[in-house]
Amino acid sequence: MANKGWTGNFFEDFELGRRRRCAVPRRLTDGDVSAYIALTGDRTPGYCGGEPRVHPLITFHLVLGQTVRSISLNARANLGYADMRWGVPVVVGDTIRTEIEVVGLKENSSGTTGIAWVRTEALNQRDETVLSYTRWVMVKKRGSEATRWLEEPVVPTLPKAVAPESLSLASVEAMPSPEVSGAEWAFEDYEEGERIWHHDGMTVNPSDHMAFTRLFQNTAKVHFDALLTEGRPLVYGGVPVSVAYAQALNGLDNRVGIVGLNGGAHANPVHAGDTLYSFTEVVGKARTADPRVGALRLRMFAVKNEDPLAIERGGGFHPLEDDPRKPGRQRHRSSVVLDLDFWELMPTRAGLTGR
Repeated sequence: MANKGWTGNFFEDFELGRRRRCAVPRRLTDGDVSAYIALTGDRTPGYCGGEPRVHPLITFHLVLGQTVRSISLNARANLGYADMRWGVPVVVGDTIRTEIEVVGLKENSSGTTGIAWVRTEALNQRDETVLSYTRWVMVKKRGSEATRWLEEPVVPTLPKAVAPESLSLASVEAMPSPEVSGAEWAFEDYEEGERIWHHDGMTVNPSDHMAFTRLFQNTAKVHFDALLTEGRPLVYGGVPVSVAYAQALNGLDNRVGIVGLNGGAHANPVHAGDTLYSFTEVVGKARTADPRVGALRLRMFAVKNEDPLAIERGGGFHPLEDDPRKPGRQRHRSSVVLDLDFWELMPTRAGLTGR
């Protein structure tokens, strides 16, 4: 009798153009919101009050977790995201399901892994889109025989950025007041080229990073199995995303919420015991159709085991460095674990004051 236990898809199992619904739909509760705050310390005002709004990153982690058993149970690495847009806001009580389509395949020259590009769409119980994006993952092969995707790779063309005019403004109702946030900074106060230091560090411990990953039903083996990982389970990449975003409230106190992700890189691994710091650069600004909010294009970095502000004071912190193996190109500094380019809604001065 065949073993009924599921071992996950290997690269050979992916079919270009295949669509499927992921298991298992999940209803979000107040408990999910409280657990997220407990594990990250996030204090974004619009998601801590009496309204049942769900933090945009909770939606992201939930959706990614729903795709793991179909896409990345046998992943070597989660490589990146593109064209990520939050749609209809999620509230407590909503049930979220996720659907995926394989849009690209490429076998690596090593012969042991391949890369799968997967378009993802999450919907609520009313069939409204709450999140959509493409991510690409390096997945282990089952065997040694080459697939057609070694000689005939299909790599999708993805936009380099989400157009600001396409951002959803539905979350504007989460806009705080200075009395709630404790800060006066408005959209007009931020300047392109500005670097914001968030000051606070956080050490990742084994129980918290595993609890966080389990909270979103992410079952990828590399995050839990010490035997598989030679005693060092890999911290789920969403942990530095949420920790850095929580830290980033210090300096972005009146933020409404992340609404679009242009791209990002999990530049280096994180393990239990690493201490994370973060800073954010303002790389663009855009007015929106709603005069109460503007859109800030931000590039957020998470750094492990060294305080970037201390290095900045000593002569300058540079997240990128020359790559000695590829002349003329750059790579991330070995301490940089996350480089995230996203759009954040920020109240304008008129929106903040109500005038």
